[in-house]
Amino acid sequence: MRVWIDIDNPPQVQYLLPFVAPLRRMDASVFVTARDYGITKQLLADRDVDAQVVGRESGGSKVAKLGAVVARAERLSRIVARQGGADFVISGSRSAAITARRRRMGCFVVCDYEHAELGLFQRLGARIVHPDVIPGSAFERKGFAAGRLVPFTGLKEDLTFDGVDVDAVRGHDFGTPLRKILFRPPAESSHYFDPRSRTLSLEVLGHLSQQDDSVVVFSHRAPSQIAELKLFSWRNEPIVLHRPLPFLSLLKGVDLVVSSGGTMLREAAYLGIPACSTFRSRMGAVDEQLARERRLALVQSLADFVRFERSPLSSRPSRRVPALARDLADKMLDIVRA
Repeated sequence: MRVWIDIDNPPQVQYLLPFVAPLRRMDASVFVTARDYGITKQLLADRDVDAQVVGRESGGSKVAKLGAVVARAERLSRIVARQGGADFVISGSRSAAITARRRRMGCFVVCDYEHAELGLFQRLGARIVHPDVIPGSAFERKGFAAGRLVPFTGLKEDLTFDGVDVDAVRGHDFGTPLRKILFRPPAESSHYFDPRSRTLSLEVLGHLSQQDDSVVVFSHRAPSQIAELKLFSWRNEPIVLHRPLPFLSLLKGVDLVVSSGGTMLREAAYLGIPACSTFRSRMGAVDEQLARERRLALVQSLADFVRFERSPLSSRPSRRVPALARDLADKMLDIVRA
């Protein structure tokens, strides 16, 4: 078996690369491609992963973005051909899905947010690999046949932390005794962005700027978001992450994570780090489950956030699902062979 893994954005580095080792132990040949988006290249370098970089971040209109997706698919197809082809691809990339359809190979898309735009994946015949806390009916309503769904017990973070000795990783030293709050603003370029998320995030950021005992560690999604820090008069100057830090060391180095949704937020909740979501778009089943387990606070107003600060959440890590990457890799191989 020849398996291709295509990484489209930074979070995918963390939950797609864990498939490489078990696939190779199953005698599969694996190669990796990646898009130059955000800190993806740096994260790959930190892991000593030799990935072929194809394409970069594209801005502008939907038409321009679609053009970039198609152009990247053309380049990926040539790379796959030079590699001798592949039996299937594991990705979350539309370009990879297009390439898979053109080359008549299997395509598995790891997805833990059922309200994402999945129409192209459905039309291209991709299979959705998803936590079973998301009911299959959520994807069937989007046109996916039940036979194209690959549910699994656990969370995407069970892939991220598969084989990782979390206790052995030291938290990053920010050089301050103050309470450290990792703050992540909304993904304003995403198709599901709701302006209410930005409004609430700025309200919470303004509140945090007046805390004497805290310092904000600001992890922006776009460079333009750094300018928003100038909207406030800070009691303690925020720490801006101009360069990426190893994600586990970063999370273990802070006391609280506030984010408008996203992978970093779920990772914090999974690890037992107090986590708060300012996401105001349609809530996904995974976040709702984490909220029911009191691992994640879903706030809709500044008053909600203030109450959250006064009421600590569970500090116990989630119960892990061991060897999830191995089990899913084995299942994918069986599906493709069949």
